[in-house]
Amino acid sequence: MKNEKMNSKIEIYICNYERPGEDSCFAKGSKELTDDLKKWAKEETQKGIKVVRGGCLGKCSEGIAIACYPQKEFILEVKKEDSVEIKKGLKEALENL
Repeated sequence: MKNEKMNSKIEIYICNYERPGEDSCFAKGSKELTDDLKKWAKEETQKGIKVVRGGCLGKCSEGIAIACYPQKEFILEVKKEDSVEIKKGLKEALENL
């Protein structure tokens, strides 16, 4: 077994769960949002923010769901168009750590 320190200071998990025929974050565009935020985080935050394609967070009825750590907060009612606002908030959170 080997332990290794992670570089990221903030991790966000975006629900990408797909329920065929039912309400789900995937059907609301979470894949596209995740891809966009992953690319941004890699290019703009020098690995300070890690974006993870997550499983169901139990909040699909509230839009795309994002869990943020170490803040231990959800960002809910997210739409694909909210990526600019999310990036701004994450960048500010990173600067304040």
